[in-house]
Amino acid sequence: MKQFVILLFCLGKFTLFSQDIHLSQFYNQDHLLNPAKIGDYDGDYRLSANYRNQWRQLNKQPISTYLISFDHVFFLKNHQFSAGFMLTSDRFQGEEVSYITGNPFTYTVNSNKLLLALAYSFVWRKNIFRWGVQTGMVMSSTDPSSQTFPNQWDYQSGDFNNKTPNLETQVKPSQNYWDLNLGGSWTKKMNRFTPKIGFSINHINRPKDSYFSNDKERLRARKVFFTEVNFPLNSKFILQPKVLMMWTAKANDLLIGSNLSIQTVNKIIPSYYVGLHYRHGVSRIFDALIPTLGFQFKKYAIGLSYDVNLSTLSSGTNTRKGTFEFSLIYTGASTIPKKVLLPCDRY
Repeated sequence: MKQFVILLFCLGKFTLFSQDIHLSQFYNQDHLLNPAKIGDYDGDYRLSANYRNQWRQLNKQPISTYLISFDHVFFLKNHQFSAGFMLTSDRFQGEEVSYITGNPFTYTVNSNKLLLALAYSFVWRKNIFRWGVQTGMVMSSTDPSSQTFPNQWDYQSGDFNNKTPNLETQVKPSQNYWDLNLGGSWTKKMNRFTPKIGFSINHINRPKDSYFSNDKERLRARKVFFTEVNFPLNSKFILQPKVLMMWTAKANDLLIGSNLSIQTVNKIIPSYYVGLHYRHGVSRIFDALIPTLGFQFKKYAIGLSYDVNLSTLSSGTNTRKGTFEFSLIYTGASTIPKKVLLPCDRY
């Protein structure tokens, strides 16, 4: 039966939508969160790397996700722009043993993206508005010969037989398509706290996403809303509540929580933070709790988190199914002066 589930997920002739890359530390990868947020930092350039290892407890075959991005701030006639790229790799691999032949077989789905982004920022009455566009290619592949299809079901044994010809002539081993994402954000410093709100639409061009050459279904647009606030409690502690909401068709995802940043007098590690977030869907509850730990090391920001699964996926087991995530961000120093001093001759 597991083969049939994988079939529906990857190659089924039913209407299906593959899962986009998502991060628990969504605030540590702006290219994935919202293209308007590239360049939204105090520095000239930024290099980010993220790694996510999901559900390794399921037959020791995880969903592994890698991301790397770079962006740079530049000016054209006093107008601030930011440009950069994001490269992602998402790999799912599973292994099953055929009850009929007794032989194991492995199925793999690889998805890679190369996306370029451009953002523009301007200030109006102390309000900071940002707009961004992101576009590029998505390349995914699988091995159809390792998959099982409905007509390979053996009623006598109650299992699929991958030795039976699948009779499929429209299945492709790979697919490439062009993708387009748009986004905007707003922020303003208000006395002690600084709120930030953003909204983006992914797959706005509705690309065709199917391994079947005759499939006319197109990828649904995914909407993303986020908000966060920096609220200094005193000179040492900063509260950072965050909310992320994503939805497409009938699927949705809500992530809410907060980090607490602690400032230190150590020049090597000037700050660190601890946090707790909670994920669930609007129509379901108890998905995952996400404890987080991070710290600033010189110009590097390092984040660690672990999703503790609370859903029925962990029912009847001795261990909670979980997800490990790691983020690393390097920010180059800003060459924009914070203060302008006018020299004055002394007499």
